Amino acid sequence: MRSSTGVALATVLSRVLGLGRVMLESRILGGGLLATGWMLAFAIPNLFRRLLGEGALGTALVPIVSHSISDKGRDHARKELTVILAVLGSVLAVLVIIIAAAAYFVAPYVVTPRYLLPLQALPVMIPYAFFICLTGAIGAVLNSIKKFVAPALTALLLNIILISCLVFVIYPAGEATGLWKLRALSIAVLISGAVQLLIMFGFLAKAGMMPKLCMKDINGKAVISELWRLTLPGIIGASAVQISFLIDRLLACWLSDYAVPALTYSDRIIYLPIGVFAVSFGGVSLAMFSSSAAKNDIAEMISSLTFSLRHLLFICVPLAVFIVVFRYPVIRVICFGGKFGGKALDETAWAMLFYAFGIPAFAAIKITVNGFYARKKMKTPVRVSIFCIVVNIILNLILMWPLKQGGIALSTVIASILNNSILLYLLRKDLGKFPLMPVLRCLLVSIVISLIAVLAAYYTFNAFAGFQLHPAAPADLLPLLVCGSVFCLLYLILGFCCRCREIPELTGIFFRKR
Repeated sequence: MRSSTGVALATVLSRVLGLGRVMLESRILGGGLLATGWMLAFAIPNLFRRLLGEGALGTALVPIVSHSISDKGRDHARKELTVILAVLGSVLAVLVIIIAAAAYFVAPYVVTPRYLLPLQALPVMIPYAFFICLTGAIGAVLNSIKKFVAPALTALLLNIILISCLVFVIYPAGEATGLWKLRALSIAVLISGAVQLLIMFGFLAKAGMMPKLCMKDINGKAVISELWRLTLPGIIGASAVQISFLIDRLLACWLSDYAVPALTYSDRIIYLPIGVFAVSFGGVSLAMFSSSAAKNDIAEMISSLTFSLRHLLFICVPLAVFIVVFRYPVIRVICFGGKFGGKALDETAWAMLFYAFGIPAFAAIKITVNGFYARKKMKTPVRVSIFCIVVNIILNLILMWPLKQGGIALSTVIASILNNSILLYLLRKDLGKFPLMPVLRCLLVSIVISLIAVLAAYYTFNAFAGFQLHPAAPADLLPLLVCGSVFCLLYLILGFCCRCREIPELTGIFFRKR
């Protein structure tokens, strides 16, 4: 929990900057065609980041490095890392060249603007995948040696550089063409990736894990074989997830110019709490689970698993309830203004209504999969994930007609809940029937007290409607801050009255003497 705190604080800074970036993107790029082009283009290198950076490869590297250091020492692990980074870099370079060339040659034959713009921007942006995937792999190595905060801090750079580009390049350009603006943003993304990689190599050197050319006493083929064995199932599963994500966006793109930005803006707002809490818990819990698995201490792993799930639900359930009720004010504060008008507001709020219900499930999946990854059992989550993705795609095709982008969001939520349920069932079957009642009790109590708290927050918001902090501030900012404060305070008071054990556990962790 203490380790998660440092990562969470670093992630909070990144997410706050990300929130600032969303505020600028929505007002400068709008919620229509230009935003659609930017979001689809950026989705491609992000796909590789999730697959080969922070995704399957990073997940596989944590137990590999942990076990290698434990069994053979840090110098041997350092040599293995050299082989891994060399092979990964070569594969990424080839993929980047192929994708850039394909986009360049296909673009002249595409006439639909919302498909053409991302194809024209992609050759400039795709090298970012090379930098960020290596950055993610190095971050996983640092996590495996209990260095959590430094990797999390590098994520700040992308948002800092993109914000600078939006403020000092895109906004002053005024009526410049959409393609010019997309290429300027692509160059900014590329610069951020290169800088992040250089900084991560610096952290790696400081930790004594800098790659070395001396390959004596190292079997490179065996290292790559083990990595491939552990990574391939995850890549298959993650590929299915990312294919599902792209299908979501392409179906949304087919609906209208507004659908992709609506899904993306609501998704980013929804993932603010998930990024702060779930990703922090997930990264730390994987390292802790891996350590427990290496010692074959199943009881310790189960204890960490149930603890993480309880506390994530205690935090994420009220967030979900609050965002469902106050989604319009939240979007108005974050996105409304400039080129983001009433039509974009309505479209985004419709998608967010459904996404918000999935916050607890989106967060919990970061924990449940680690129960398998830590024991190097990669195939089970992959099979479950592929099944749930097929369900998601089928539901997309059914629900998008009556609910438009809301149906796509709802399909994702249903598939995520199904994924969690199946994985927890299989974990109990695999590890023994560990207690789920404390988790279910936390879930039910959190829902009940959140509903009571949000009712009080609703009346508070109406009482303060029309008050502003400053004429230049968003109209709903002060009412939202006040009702949010009332909601949080009442939720904690009700939780204390209901004897929720999560409150004394948290205070005990952070305030006991060390």
